[in-house]
Amino acid sequence: MRVLVTGGSGFAGSHLIRYLRSLPGEGLEVICHAHLTIPEPIDGVRVLRADLRDQDEADLLVRKASPDAVVHLAGTNHGSLSELLEGNVVATGTLLESLRSLAPGARVVVAGSSAEYGASPLDPIPESAPLTPLGHYGVAKAAQDLLARAVHRMHGLPVAVARPFNLIGPGQSPSFVCGSIVAQVAAMERGEGDRLQLAELGSKRDFVDVRDVVAGMTFLLLHPAFNEKCAGKAFNIGSGRSHSIAEVLMHLERITGRSYRVDFPETPPAVAVPSQRSDNRLLMETTGWCPSLTLAQSLRDMLAAARGDPARPFR
Repeated sequence: MRVLVTGGSGFAGSHLIRYLRSLPGEGLEVICHAHLTIPEPIDGVRVLRADLRDQDEADLLVRKASPDAVVHLAGTNHGSLSELLEGNVVATGTLLESLRSLAPGARVVVAGSSAEYGASPLDPIPESAPLTPLGHYGVAKAAQDLLARAVHRMHGLPVAVARPFNLIGPGQSPSFVCGSIVAQVAAMERGEGDRLQLAELGSKRDFVDVRDVVAGMTFLLLHPAFNEKCAGKAFNIGSGRSHSIAEVLMHLERITGRSYRVDFPETPPAVAVPSQRSDNRLLMETTGWCPSLTLAQSLRDMLAAARGDPARPFR
């Protein structure tokens, strides 16, 4: 089976390619799509460049890859509304159109986001919860999600949507809250600064390790009855637990054996989404997947990666 991973040079994409390459018994040929950033070479993985916002480039990518399956991770998580819509909705539309015309039998998993749910009053949040995003990113991901499942309904392309909750894991950018805390802790160990800079400690999120997320996506993708059991549906990928930022800091203090002073902004920011927790039962019942990494384990591995320790960053 030829598997095309779009956005393969990104955080989740690089972990997914490693995971797929660890499944030799599946007979998978992995093809990595990249746009601006070219990933480090991985034995046996072809890299193809394309701007998925352009229909001709998307068509050429699909012709070259000739995929049997696709995990669509390419997208944009920051920028103006128009940039977010182009990077997520338009790019997904062109890719699905290329697949519909050139590889109509390819099964597809499109990466959505828990940002689609916004400040849902439901706890835990099931896939049936209304999509009520609060920011431009959430709006773009909700539109992408709706588009992907509409293509399945209208044209029969076998597409499923995975909705990961708050990703963590080794190699995460400091632009995310856990990535920022870990990077600051590692910097303090190097003698750079003596206080953490945080916005607040009270909000709670369903932090799920990226390695569990890519495993969940793979369980979906390789389901023997994908067209019947997965296509046309959305699946949460989360730990099923919620933890506050204060708990994240507590775990890191236990791991390092240190206490950390924290500076907060003079004007605390408004917290639009006080808490989120996934109902992850649909994915577990459909595929047999379950999360395997605790928050503490994820933070240990993130800190090891930030320290440059090659022994622990990836499993």
